[in-house]
Amino acid sequence: QHIDAELFLEIGRKRLVDPPGDDRARIVDQNCNRPPGIGGAGDGFAPVGLLAHVQMLVERILAQATSDDREVPLAIEIREPLVSDDATAEELGITELVSVGRTYFGGSSSARVHNVATAASRFHGVVVRPRTVFSFNHYLGEVTREAGYEDAPVISVGRTTQDVGGGVCQVSTTSYQAVFYGGYQVLKRSAHGYRVPYYEYGEGAGMDATVFFPTTDFQFFNDTPYHLLLETYVSETASSLTFKIYSTSDGRSVEKVGPEASNEVPHPPDRYVENRDLAEGVIKQIDVSVDGADVWVQRIVRSADGETLHDDVFYSRYLPWQAVYEYGPGTELPTPEPPETPEGETAEEPDATPAATTAP
Repeated sequence: QHIDAELFLEIGRKRLVDPPGDDRARIVDQNCNRPPGIGGAGDGFAPVGLLAHVQMLVERILAQATSDDREVPLAIEIREPLVSDDATAEELGITELVSVGRTYFGGSSSARVHNVATAASRFHGVVVRPRTVFSFNHYLGEVTREAGYEDAPVISVGRTTQDVGGGVCQVSTTSYQAVFYGGYQVLKRSAHGYRVPYYEYGEGAGMDATVFFPTTDFQFFNDTPYHLLLETYVSETASSLTFKIYSTSDGRSVEKVGPEASNEVPHPPDRYVENRDLAEGVIKQIDVSVDGADVWVQRIVRSADGETLHDDVFYSRYLPWQAVYEYGPGTELPTPEPPETPEGETAEEPDATPAATTAP
């Protein structure tokens, strides 16, 4: 009997590997009052991982493919979790709340709120070890309908459209703000294509962080000798997402300078597009208008004795964004307002014969 070893290897990669336990804990007390063991039997903390040696298994199958023995012993490696089940918060250096990030999503659709909550749940109870890199995408995973996400607004190919996973960047932005004020070393952070009002309330521009699995990531380095415990809380009543970091403070302080904006560019005029699925008289806004700008935010992190640990300048280039409206056939469109004439100049008279134009 012929066995396709490559096909079997591919199936093995997808089905025979039970991911080893990660640094994750289930926390029951929001005030950091930890039980003696922050994990416990059956609560999902620090599971043991089983890793199948697929190549060795294929070799065993091929070796006895022509025999009458239809049983092949699995080659399994047992991987112990990086954080043991009986570890205490004190042993890990998780003793107090050290930083909080909070953003708001008032006015979001139910699908977007659902996506925010779904993505946030991936980070609740994650433990970041000392001197290690945290990757947002590592814990986020694929953003698909199969993973529980719904269609909501996303920025794609120069406009805002409906696509699976809209709202995930609310979580990456909130985590970035918690890391920013925690004073940890930021390794990777990218701004959105345009300024998003959701993320500027309370902090101003330049404090967002976009992600796109698997290419665009947010990463930071835990440059302390203590573990970090991450917790996330979504409040639909307050329309807020809160990202908390518990650890032990080493006395570092954070100074924020800015945001400062330059090269501001006005947004283009509104654009109207006919949609034959809409009734006459109906106008529906599908994209917002936002001015463009270059924004910088400086962060100075100092140790307890005043030594500068990090002096970062985070740049963001936001494009001017055009509002787009769809309207039903036969709808009377609003008359656009004439552009303002700069002081000291006079508006030019239009030509008697207008130039030929083409439809957009």
